[in-house]
Amino acid sequence: MSDPRGTVRRAGAAEIDAVIEVDSLSPVGRQRSALLTHRVETGDCLVFDEDGVVKGYVTVRPRSFFGRDFIELIAVSPDYRHTGVGAALLRGAVRLALTNDVFTSTNESNTTMRNLLEREGWRFSGRLEGLDESDAEMVFFKRRG
Repeated sequence: MSDPRGTVRRAGAAEIDAVIEVDSLSPVGRQRSALLTHRVETGDCLVFDEDGVVKGYVTVRPRSFFGRDFIELIAVSPDYRHTGVGAALLRGAVRLALTNDVFTSTNESNTTMRNLLEREGWRFSGRLEGLDESDAEMVFFKRRG
């Protein structure tokens, strides 16, 4: 993993299409353009921008998880995965959080995300069963500072 050069910042209206494009390349394959447009419009979306190219995004729902900020979605363009963009987005989300603790979750099967969270010092908080058949949701948190 390299150290990417770029900036994590709030997405602007001009980047809605770029955010949707990054999302469309994700392995999840869901159509989330309306949700992502709303997150950009409300200021709840951050992008990793390098020289005007959006390489990834993260959405953060302020105080939505038991009064704490919650990272809802994170995606990195395939060409920029394993380059530090995802880590930079996580750090940016924590840095700009409104609460001292920030939470996120991922499926147990998503070893890439679980490994990223571990490398970035996120702590395991708990496991939820029943959301996805035979694939538990694992909850993690990071304390700011």
